[in-house]
Amino acid sequence: MIRSIQGYTLLEALLAIAFAGFLFVGAFGLLLTAHRTTAESMTRQEALWKAHQGIGALETIGFEELALTDVGSLGFASNQWTLGSSGPEDLGNGMTRVVRVQAVERDGACQIIGSGGEVDTDSLFLESEVSWSDLRGNPQTILLRTLRTNWDDPSGSCFVPGGDCGQLEWDVLGASWFGGKQLREIYITNNTGEEKEIDKMILTWDNGAQIQQIFFDADKFWSSSGPGTPLGTQVSGTVLDGDDGDIADGDTIEMGKTQFDATMDGTTITVTYECTDGSSITFGPFTPTY
Repeated sequence: MIRSIQGYTLLEALLAIAFAGFLFVGAFGLLLTAHRTTAESMTRQEALWKAHQGIGALETIGFEELALTDVGSLGFASNQWTLGSSGPEDLGNGMTRVVRVQAVERDGACQIIGSGGEVDTDSLFLESEVSWSDLRGNPQTILLRTLRTNWDDPSGSCFVPGGDCGQLEWDVLGASWFGGKQLREIYITNNTGEEKEIDKMILTWDNGAQIQQIFFDADKFWSSSGPGTPLGTQVSGTVLDGDDGDIADGDTIEMGKTQFDATMDGTTITVTYECTDGSSITFGPFTPTY
């Protein structure tokens, strides 16, 4: 009976040792897995940061200095980034980076398309791709892409800011009613370096009054008896095709003596201007002071 108990005791001890060994191996495996996961996560974060750095560097380089390339590299000297064509660049820690500058194509409506459109001279795709191998030797890549637009000095039709009308300076903040029926103190300034011309106007308002005339400084732009069309007093929303809407470079004109046939106190209006190049700009709704 004693021998039997001793046999069981020895067996239990061996099982306990085996179980402890199993737990140790399992815990060690989990520790290695956690360590590997943490290391790979840190590596991926580093790669992501370097990919963002590539995009950020490209965005600091002047638009006109960005040459098209599919194997670009970055250099940093005298506190500024430069674009080279010797990619990929070695980033250390087993990582490499390639930056790319690619053309953008747009259709007739200025929408970006993959191919078959016109090359947009005011836009570029910027890419930054970082590559490395994980702890298992598998290739890994992070690719970031953004669109760069030459807002400072656009040359194409898609990004000229509002055409002629968008380049003029407008001041409607002081708009007010004189005598209850006449809108004044809307100012338009031309500092574009060349003469611009307003061709048409559309005014909307929220009462039953009709418009009779519009002056630019001392000149009639439109009147119910001419110049301009259509003739006769007009209701809200009518397109008024005017005359003598020229604004010389350096001039500021007042859109004054805009006359209605009823009291406009408290009326909310919207004004749309159209220039001879087809561009337009709208202000409002706003309520002039009285």
